[in-house]
Parts: sequence; structure tokens; C-alpha cells
Amino acid sequence: MLRDVGRFKVNFIAAASDIANKQIAPPAFEINFSPREEKISDRLIKYVADKKMITLAEASDDIKMWCRDTKNKLINGEEVPLPPLGVLKKSTSGNVFVANSSPAIFFRPVKAERVIHLNSEHAVLVGDKETTSSRMSDYLQVENVIKKNNAWKILAILLFIIALFFLIIHFYGNPFSLSTIGNQNKIIPASAPHTYLKP
Repeated sequence: MLRDVGRFKVNFIAAASDIANKQIAPPAFEINFSPREEKISDRLIKYVADKKMITLAEASDDIKMWCRDTKNKLINGEEVPLPPLGVLKKSTSGNVFVANSSPAIFFRPVKAERVIHLNSEHAVLVGDKETTSSRMSDYLQVENVIKKNNAWKILAILLFIIALFFLIIHFYGNPFSLSTIGNQNKIIPASAPHTYLKP
């Protein structure tokens, strides 16, 4: 925090996997700048006092003088370089910090291709819920068993409907009684042929 200049805040960005490009992006940081600040950070005063080996009051005076000079430079339209971070300058909206376009990069992206071993458990994203491959495998097997078990039920219901349809047609033309259910044709047995001749 620098009085009359602004406030700098460093935000750290954790390493993240980039599945599309098959790599892991390195950790990084970004510097956010807010143009209005009314006081000087106590931590900054202590840091300057320790670095210069001076008292806290002298460090505070040095920082105040730097802030005053920087404020005057910005009012006059001058740019204030802050190596290696970037440049402070004045704009119509107030003080603006322009970060270096090519900061020193210590870490590079690392190639990372996902390897899935057969019969090994790994994380799987199903919709917006994360689960494991073994749980999904168990779930799908249960679904298949349920579908197979339901196949005979469907066939039985279909056969029952067909049989019911034929019964309705049969009883529509014939009165409902026990005699109409069975076979109505009378069979007369043929007379037996003679197996011997009379003398």
C-alpha cells in the first residue's frame, strides 16, 4: 500500500491441468493494482527498514518521499518504471499499472497425457458429479442385469395380452360356459373290422 499512489496485490494462481492441450500449466501470479490508497503498509515500512538497516521512522519518511515524488511524476504525465514488474502511468481514470508483457517465466507447461490402465480405478466425471470408474462399472452392470431381468417379464405380458385377445374373440361368438371352452366336435369311433371269417 502506497499512499497517494495505489495498492498492489499479488494473486497466486495454482497449477492447473489443460486436458485439451494435454499439459499442466505452471503456477503463476498476477499483480492487481488499485489506484487509491490513503496509508502506507506497515509491512512495507518494516521491509525497507530491514533492507536499508535503518529505523522504522526513517523508512517511513523514505517511502513517503518516494510516494510524493511518484505522485508528482504521474501528475506531470511521466511514467514511473517499477522493474521488473511493469510501469505506473497516469490516465483519464487515474493511476494505471501496466504489467510487463513478458515477465520472467521460471516454470514452463509440462506435457501430461492421461493414462488409463485396464481394471484400475480412476476419477470419472459424470455430468457435474465426480465418481470413480469402479462405481460406474458396478452401476452399469446393475443396469444391464435389470434390463435382462425385465426382458422375460415384457415377453410374458405380451403373450398374456395375445391370449386374452383370442379368448375375447372366442367368447364374443360363443356363450360363456364350460362346454364352450372345450372341443365341441363329437368323434364317433369306426367299427372294428372283422378279424376272422365265420365258417
